[in-house]
Amino acid sequence: MACDRTHSCICGQMRWHIARNAPGTHLVCYCEDCQTAARFLKHQTTRLDSDGGSEIFQTLPAFFEFLDGRDHLAVLRLGPKGLLRWHAGCCGTPIANTLPTPTLPFVGAILPPGADGYGPIRALVNTVGTASHIKETGVLAAHLSIMGRILRARLPGGKRSSPFFDRTGAPVAVPRILSQQERNAARPG
Repeated sequence: MACDRTHSCICGQMRWHIARNAPGTHLVCYCEDCQTAARFLKHQTTRLDSDGGSEIFQTLPAFFEFLDGRDHLAVLRLGPKGLLRWHAGCCGTPIANTLPTPTLPFVGAILPPGADGYGPIRALVNTVGTASHIKETGVLAAHLSIMGRILRARLPGGKRSSPFFDRTGAPVAVPRILSQQERNAARPG
């Protein structure tokens, strides 16, 4: 079935697109950090499934494009280290996760549960402690797949551009780092 792969934030001020030919892995992550970010942004009901899983499409940033509202793009970190968690500053809709620098090109696009057009879910990851009734599957294959894409992108002629970083390698928005109190208040119960 054909799907557009165009998404928008909840309030409609931002739109983005993931290329139809983007190689990637469709997975669900049940980690406490993904749940904490969604809860902090007040989107646990729009971006987490009933078990607290985040549907993610892991690909290269070069296949990700903002169509409207890029000036609303915001980013947070759960602490001074770790992933950059990009979201719509207008309404808090989670958009994607990246590493803190573009050196290793990677984006985990956050999809609404049940998103169409990304193929079957290939992995269920980080279930221990948050969704232990779900058996982890496809973890090694997901890791190897993203590492292969990152390595190919780093080769001469590889796709290294990113809408999340400027030419100097700095994030296009200043990351907000959550305090320990903010992070703890948003942790899953």
